[in-house]
Amino acid sequence: MCSIIASNFPLTDLDNINYFLKYRGPDHTSSVQIEDWTLVQNLLSITGEFTPQPFTNNDNSIYCIFNGEIYNYQDLGDYTSDGFCIIPLYEKYGIEFAKHLDGEYAIIVIDLSQRLLVATTDVFATKPLWLGKHQDKIMLSSYESALKRAGLTNTIKLPANKTVSLDLDTLQPKQNNVIYTFDLNQHKDTYDDWLLAWENSIAKRTKNLRERIFIGLSSGYDSGAIACELQKQNIDFKTYTIQAVEKEDILKARFERHQKPFEYVHFTRERFEECKKILTERCENFVYRFYNDGESVYTDKASAGLAHICSLANTDNIKIYLSGQGADEIYGDYGFNGKKIYNHSSFGGRYPANLQDHFPWKSFYDGTQVSYLAKEENVSGGFGIEGRYPFLDTQLVQEFLWLSNDLKNKTYKSVIHEYLMRNDYPFDKGVKIGFSCDRNLK
Repeated sequence: MCSIIASNFPLTDLDNINYFLKYRGPDHTSSVQIEDWTLVQNLLSITGEFTPQPFTNNDNSIYCIFNGEIYNYQDLGDYTSDGFCIIPLYEKYGIEFAKHLDGEYAIIVIDLSQRLLVATTDVFATKPLWLGKHQDKIMLSSYESALKRAGLTNTIKLPANKTVSLDLDTLQPKQNNVIYTFDLNQHKDTYDDWLLAWENSIAKRTKNLRERIFIGLSSGYDSGAIACELQKQNIDFKTYTIQAVEKEDILKARFERHQKPFEYVHFTRERFEECKKILTERCENFVYRFYNDGESVYTDKASAGLAHICSLANTDNIKIYLSGQGADEIYGDYGFNGKKIYNHSSFGGRYPANLQDHFPWKSFYDGTQVSYLAKEENVSGGFGIEGRYPFLDTQLVQEFLWLSNDLKNKTYKSVIHEYLMRNDYPFDKGVKIGFSCDRNLK
């Protein structure tokens, strides 16, 4: 969980501009001037050697800063840290380089020789990247607040699954390329490949780590699948559970499965209100795109609950958070058999025989996906914790799309249901329980 800034004008008030960004990268802040460009990185060191940025090539004609993790960097060469693979890939493939990356990232490349600025995120834009322009000024940043504090009010969030490039001198757009094209042929008649991809998704997000992992364990599907697979792979992790409306018998059975005592997090009304205040101090605000009443990270009860859990992880010196974000959006559509659990469901969880007419559905990239990712990133980032999203693994999603619609529709969240059943892991079948951490407060 780092944060980055690239600006073609001087950042005379960097402390103010960098205010929320600094929490994402508490280990080191670097600021480098390259021609007219200022490149800033706030580092949270998780994988490989301690590596302040920017990266550069041999003749200092290409510079790069990035936020996130690249999981396949060791497959790309003999690199001591994941960021070192980016420029060689760019030199080899140009702006198509992101097609060869497997990870969760936001990347900015400054190519002085080709006079190009290239910016990209992973397929689901799990790591945010914003762009602001005003006349001859341009700036990119992990957070929109940095752009606005620098005086740029014309801002956009870079879309998921896209690499964009601009002329470094005119600032005019050059190309806008898709990173990954999902195949919508629903031809697979067994869950086996999805289950294997799930194992791989957890494995790649938990290797080469110096730091510990935590999850928020509920009685629901998504955290249960993460906890079960972590245990199967013998990966050390800690759980935090706020007992609000969770099913206590299922939680008890899960704790017994992991051979751990009850690990409920103590959460009081006073602490709930305190966490809401902490959010305003540490986290950039973000108004959810699918609410009409202005619900935001600052007012959302789930944000306060996550803030409390992240503060406990800080105390325990744990820096990596495996999130269940994306499971509802991709594998359940917030519904089942045509019945919507929430109004923002696209088709009530009944996946059609022809996906072409519905893809991408609203929350595949946008809607709750982009909004809840903002919550996860902004809150965990406020505590210097890196969020990772195993349900948004590209190959895992592709395997789901390849399943026949009959298998997709067999049960609620069919692939996760199948995984939990095969592993005899306790869960409440067919029930969606939201994170209502403000319930039953003491």
